[in-house]
Amino acid sequence: MQSYLECRNIKSSYPTFRLDMSFSVEKGELLCVIGPSGSGKSTLLSLIAGIRNPESGSIILNGRDITGLEIRKRRIGMVFQDFSLFPSMNVAKNIQYGMKDLSAQEKEKETERLLELAGLSGYGNRQVHELSGGEAQRVALVRAIAAKPDVLLLDEPLSALDAPLRRHLRSVVRQIQKTTGITMLYVTHDREEAFAIADRVMVMRRGNVEALGTAEEIYRHPSSLFVADFTGDGSGIPESLVTGEQSDSVLYFRPEDIILDRKRFPQDALVLSGAAVTGCEFTGSFYISKLSYGGCTVTAYSDRKPADDTIDIAVPQDRIIRLKA
Repeated sequence: MQSYLECRNIKSSYPTFRLDMSFSVEKGELLCVIGPSGSGKSTLLSLIAGIRNPESGSIILNGRDITGLEIRKRRIGMVFQDFSLFPSMNVAKNIQYGMKDLSAQEKEKETERLLELAGLSGYGNRQVHELSGGEAQRVALVRAIAAKPDVLLLDEPLSALDAPLRRHLRSVVRQIQKTTGITMLYVTHDREEAFAIADRVMVMRRGNVEALGTAEEIYRHPSSLFVADFTGDGSGIPESLVTGEQSDSVLYFRPEDIILDRKRFPQDALVLSGAAVTGCEFTGSFYISKLSYGGCTVTAYSDRKPADDTIDIAVPQDRIIRLKA
């Protein structure tokens, strides 16, 4: 079965950077793309959109090879972080700009439907300068959807907004995506945002696909030390520190999996004795403890503050991830 969007061995080079990757997206899927600055996330979107052409490889959309097509013939929409609304048009006219083959009455009806979907019912006659940042971004999103693209590309659409608003709007984006069934590629620097809304997450590094899977798969079973560190907090200690034998592996575990209360240690757990407590912060719902063990820093989350300056800690065997150093 052919995927809805396929990037097959696409390559693109800059003087100090080379993108070389293959991946696919299913119809109706929301794929979030994350990675450090300079990993090629925006370059990837520009290749799919046709802003830049790959040196080799192919891009297949719904069975069509669109690699060499002009931008306007690709049926791909884009939403950027700067909204890009037309200031001379009201909200309704902005949304209707890309609508094709609809009567005036049909355009009005579709505009109201999309505004309601975005939580902006009654905003049609408002001017762009009257909108808040969050409202403007929602209008930009439904305007792109109104053109009925085969795929919608979003390049860090919420990054210019403050944290509480981002958390609210990411759920709005997900609800709109589920309701419309549109296929989305969503680039973000915010791991939490990606994990919250994505069907799958793709981690990029130096122009390559480092990992691709559900948020749970990538978080619990990272393919490398880089993916483990990039997708969440965690601690790694050399395996040789535990076994006393030569090893090039690291034992990695997440802070929420570390147990500080000896009464709760599982029978077969990995026990690290004599860890020094170097710091402890209270977040309101849990404690974040910094520990030192064998010269390595270990971060642990717990519902209670460590009782002593030196403690024993345990990690269940099924929560230990063995990775190459």
